[in-house]
Amino acid sequence: MIRELRITATRLYTEGGRSFVALGEVMVMQGKRNLGPELEAVGPDRVKARSSQGTRPDWGRINLVDGHTVLGPPLGRRESPALGFRSKPASESLGLTRPWVMVDLGEVVPVDEVRLFPAHPPAFAHSPGYGFPVRYHLELRLDQTELPEYLAPPQSGSYTAPPGDNVVTLVGEGRRARFVRLNVDEPHVSNGSAVFALAELQVWSGGQNVALGRPVTSSDSTEVEGWEKGALVDGYASVADIVDWPDWLEGLSKRRELEQQLAALAVLRGSIVQRWQRAGLLILGGLAAAAVLAMVGWNLRQRQLRRSEMEALRERISQDLHDEIGSSSAALPDQPGRSGHGTDDDLRRELQEIRDTAQQTLDSMRDIVRLAQSGVYGQGDLTAHLREIADRMLRGIPHEWTSDPTVDRAFNALPMNQRRDLVLMFKETLHNIMRHSRATNVQIHLNRENSMVEVSVRDNGCGFASTAQKAGSSANGSGMGLSNLQRRAAKHGGRTIIDSTPGQGTHIRLRLPLS
Repeated sequence: MIRELRITATRLYTEGGRSFVALGEVMVMQGKRNLGPELEAVGPDRVKARSSQGTRPDWGRINLVDGHTVLGPPLGRRESPALGFRSKPASESLGLTRPWVMVDLGEVVPVDEVRLFPAHPPAFAHSPGYGFPVRYHLELRLDQTELPEYLAPPQSGSYTAPPGDNVVTLVGEGRRARFVRLNVDEPHVSNGSAVFALAELQVWSGGQNVALGRPVTSSDSTEVEGWEKGALVDGYASVADIVDWPDWLEGLSKRRELEQQLAALAVLRGSIVQRWQRAGLLILGGLAAAAVLAMVGWNLRQRQLRRSEMEALRERISQDLHDEIGSSSAALPDQPGRSGHGTDDDLRRELQEIRDTAQQTLDSMRDIVRLAQSGVYGQGDLTAHLREIADRMLRGIPHEWTSDPTVDRAFNALPMNQRRDLVLMFKETLHNIMRHSRATNVQIHLNRENSMVEVSVRDNGCGFASTAQKAGSSANGSGMGLSNLQRRAAKHGGRTIIDSTPGQGTHIRLRLPLS
């Protein structure tokens, strides 16, 4: 059960230097009914937007639920035996008439909604919505003697333009009726003649179209050339049968998939035809055999390349897992209570250290698995991922993060293998800060200089001597893995710049080329 439906655009369409979001229609399905017309009947206040440009009938908010789309009505594939109902055309010069048509439902039923399907005969293929009245009103009657109840036309009914081929839905709200009558207040004028035409009139009650096959009366009607009163309730529009909304939407989804497959096949066919045309008919047989052999060899070669790539990927993952788990396992404390002199506080402290180390190992495993998923990681937001790592690893240490959208785009343009090593170098740097620096503040800055991107990490910790930097270890001899940073950066033509002085903190810059 829902009361409100909200659609949030996470990435806008950009055209001509402007970014915006545009929607043709939102359908909220409940069984076979689209609840959008109920919102339209209430009015624009039921459809809200953060901002809206334009006014009806072009870009009004209410148009989002008016049932009008470029796709038209929900039609199937069975050809229609008739065009629908049409009044007798009257000359515009003789004054406009007000025709009507009425359906007898046979019994009093609660009316949920009335659906009007505009006519679109082949003779008027250029005129969607042929004969649909400009202004009209709908009457619901219990019998022929009592006063009727009126159903207001939807918001689109106030437009001067017809609805085209789209379905027009009037909400009944459960009003009881046996007779449903459509009265034309201002008819459609075509080629100098005022005419009223409708392909189908449906009355929905309890999830069923109760008007199907029921008797139809009218002020007058055309009974030739495919027009007849009975066609108003035969279940067909002017060209094909009418299907339920869910079946129609499912058909649209399948059609989209088939169109994509056909487009791919068309590209493949064009490529094959070009190859045969270049080869020529004189050497067709030889080229066919060569093409078959080449295809087989190419497939075998591709399999071998994919197998080699998978082996290399598994090797890198294994090495990364080994490095991460090894560094985390080294931090595990000795088994508590081994000497028999431990206290409860000592035990709790050691257990907390074990939990913290296990959590760090789990986080590292997640990062490595994400690095291995090239289809996702290679297209994601790298700077957001780096910031997430910093927030996680520097938990408890105040840190500042600075970057700008231009720099973010440069980082996100890095290839997947460079992203992978940059993430590992960044984690190694933060790990060293947490383990050795005793820092109380860390500043992280993303920068771009010409064809290089740079991650700058500066802390106010204890620092270390330059000799320790050259040796790849910290001042306290515990090892900071600085040689790993140099090795990973050099592999991509980049470099790691380390500036540290005992007692004055450390500044590490990780630089990688964009290409």
